[in-house]
Amino acid sequence: MNRPIQSSSNVKTNLPPIAHVICGWPLLLVLIGGAIGGILGAAAYVVNLAIYKTELPAPVKVVLNVVVGFAAIGIWVVIALAIRAAFS
Repeated sequence: MNRPIQSSSNVKTNLPPIAHVICGWPLLLVLIGGAIGGILGAAAYVVNLAIYKTELPAPVKVVLNVVVGFAAIGIWVVIALAIRAAFS
């Protein structure tokens, strides 16, 4: 009767390689954004993986992946402009 409750954090989900490609496109920020772009791209990748693991419909996942990626790009632009203004 007393069954252990399995935490969802203990469940490991294997994702297909295409999922990593779809979720990882914000990592391209490292090419133009250096360390800051890499950090933002990695953060967007992690968020996109979390979105991909949900039970949302596939079109919603794709839209959210795009939104998260563009949000990372927007944050990078704001940081770049702030750094440029600080040194001008």
